[in-house]
Amino acid sequence: MTDPETGGGAAPAARASRGRDVLTHQALVYRTGEELTKVAVGWLRAGLMVGDATVVIASPAVADLVRGQLGAESAAPIEFHDSAAWFTGPVQTMSAYHERAREHWWPHGRLRVLAEPVWEGRGELEVREWLRHEALLNEIMAGTPSAFLCLYDAALPAGIVEGALRTHPELLDEGGLRASPRFTDPADFYAECNAVPLDPPPLTAARRAFASGELPGLRTFLEAEARRLDLAPERVLPFVLAVNEVATLIIREGGGHGAVWVWSEEGDLVCDVTDPSGHLADRFLGHLPPRAHQQVEAAMWAVRRLCHIVEIRTGKGSGGGIGFRGVDAGTRIRTRLKLR
Repeated sequence: MTDPETGGGAAPAARASRGRDVLTHQALVYRTGEELTKVAVGWLRAGLMVGDATVVIASPAVADLVRGQLGAESAAPIEFHDSAAWFTGPVQTMSAYHERAREHWWPHGRLRVLAEPVWEGRGELEVREWLRHEALLNEIMAGTPSAFLCLYDAALPAGIVEGALRTHPELLDEGGLRASPRFTDPADFYAECNAVPLDPPPLTAARRAFASGELPGLRTFLEAEARRLDLAPERVLPFVLAVNEVATLIIREGGGHGAVWVWSEEGDLVCDVTDPSGHLADRFLGHLPPRAHQQVEAAMWAVRRLCHIVEIRTGKGSGGGIGFRGVDAGTRIRTRLKLR
């Protein structure tokens, strides 16, 4: 009998106790086009047979391969998305998954997504944040009727392939399904990402301090810097809103005052917002929907959705610098938006 989770034979112990309302998150690390075709298309076909809401988010080449192998009639129920347009930012992509699933996919049954993450052109920071995204998917989509199979070419850089093994609980290949021996608890993987220190702002960064009653002046400063550094006009307001939200949070919930640094680097507008004495606990902060009456969670939920990447570094008390290399004091929140 065909197993709907793998497209193959009988289910191994790795999935013996789960039902169709439990998240599965698998990686296919393929070495040949033949292996990709056999495993991925078989996995999709198994889902179509049981009526899953089936989605392919992939490059045009992989999408064409799927259509060619399944045939036009069999592929007709599948919803296709170009991976370059879908994987624009880690938080935005996760939001798109959840919102579209809630509104369009889950009402039609269990969700089955074949996803081909985009790695070409990603720098070290983006690779880290996209792997964090893979780890977070295990938490954010937990308990939902969803199955994800993520495609990884074995020829990708070793760090990316290793990241796949650490962020996917299960691996699927021509040999079948098995538990990933390198899988890391998402909270531990998240903490590792946060352990990477931030470099200080460049000496050329524009700086402005703020405290209670000074937010209007701060917003004027931020808008002027965004325009001076050539941020796309439609992104100026989101930038100002995001940084204003963080500054407001520091005034109301943190140490009551702080400072911002603004500069551009590698195609990004970067802004550090610092609280010299506050401590901000970051366990998936801003990635999970905020609970009622949790102002910090609500603020960071909004900030992450306004920015391309947000990094949080926090220490254990007051002292010298904030969140820089070798310094364990205060909190630094670094926001990034693409200039264009």
